[in-house]
Amino acid sequence: MILKYLQNNHSYLFILFFIFCFLFFATSIFTIEFQKIKDLFPYYSFILFFGCFFITFLHSIWLNKLVYEKDVIKKRNFIIAFVFLLLNTTVITNLNMMLISFGLLLFLYYLLSLHKQKQPYALVFNAGIVLSILSFYIPNVLVFHSVILFSCVVFRNISWRIFVLIILSIFITYIFVWTYQITFDLCLTIPKLNFSFHHISFSLLDLYLHQKVWWAVLTLVVLLSCYELLRWMYKKSNKSRESFIIILFYFFVSIITFLISQNIESISLLLIPLSIIIGNFFVYYKKNKISELIFLLFLLSSVFYRISMINM
Repeated sequence: MILKYLQNNHSYLFILFFIFCFLFFATSIFTIEFQKIKDLFPYYSFILFFGCFFITFLHSIWLNKLVYEKDVIKKRNFIIAFVFLLLNTTVITNLNMMLISFGLLLFLYYLLSLHKQKQPYALVFNAGIVLSILSFYIPNVLVFHSVILFSCVVFRNISWRIFVLIILSIFITYIFVWTYQITFDLCLTIPKLNFSFHHISFSLLDLYLHQKVWWAVLTLVVLLSCYELLRWMYKKSNKSRESFIIILFYFFVSIITFLISQNIESISLLLIPLSIIIGNFFVYYKKNKISELIFLLFLLSSVFYRISMINM
């Protein structure tokens, strides 16, 4: 029944989502990790909390709106906003990670806007600039310039100017920063790309019960969502199909970038494409009772996770 109410965009859902998002985030106040935050000034930890809350809330709403406005998923719904929020279950107050993800949402906006653009030069340049800025924190995000090229190929507006603009967008931000650093005799900031896969230690035995439950449910949801998308993608409209091809490539590059990055916060690169892929499953899966059950499991496991984090 939950999905049935979320498969529209009535204004009351906006209010309900705001309340749920706040309550969802409020559990982080009672965690030991939150209590360990050093106050740089009075109420710093609570300002950080509200900052993370508002950024995630706005991110969820904008992503949800972007997906159906760009006809990636044609049915108006509020599901993707909830999915994105639930994918942030393990995050307490990581402002850097949320800002990176918010920047990537702007990047996705430019990508999807490339459709039927005969002169997409401003969009390509802006998308490249966003990546160049984000690379100051996660250098390997520069790999995402390949997603811009791939998008231009899929939307059939590739040209030699696109290559030139991508190269310019990589360097122009650094040129401004280098000029400032040279002027004030500072060390030059040079992105250090790392292309070696780092070992990820992950043992189920070391996890708490709420972690085991949440990761098990998430794995089930991701597998079903990918299968459903690949199985029925040929039936989608031309624009929707092309957009999902780009999103799948975006997701693939995100996985590779996360695996070769030494920054654990690079997992934020996965959240946007994964939210859209999972959202597509909950919107279009024809067996309503099964999709309702899986969504309920995803929701309850996330709530169980957040509550279990209290005093941990």
